[in-house]
Amino acid sequence: PSADTSAPTVPTGLGASAASSSQINLTWTASTDNVGVSGYRVYRNGTQIGTTPGTSYSDAGLAPATTHTYNVAAYDAANNVSGLSSSA
Repeated sequence: PSADTSAPTVPTGLGASAASSSQINLTWTASTDNVGVSGYRVYRNGTQIGTTPGTSYSDAGLAPATTHTYNVAAYDAANNVSGLSSSA
């Protein structure tokens, strides 16, 4: 079989909501891939802070009254990575 060289589509609809003064909850619309999406990389202020298999992520332990920018990118089992989502 040929190697999977196709990256997933860019995640869309990224939204962020404050769950508390120190936690942000993120949700987005699932990406698609020719083989299958393995998960998502989550970025805060341009730095990867974690991965998740689903379309939500909670970022806790934040300093109160601070502003952060989030993006997500999808990846597949062959480690092909999509572009970054729009910011939230």
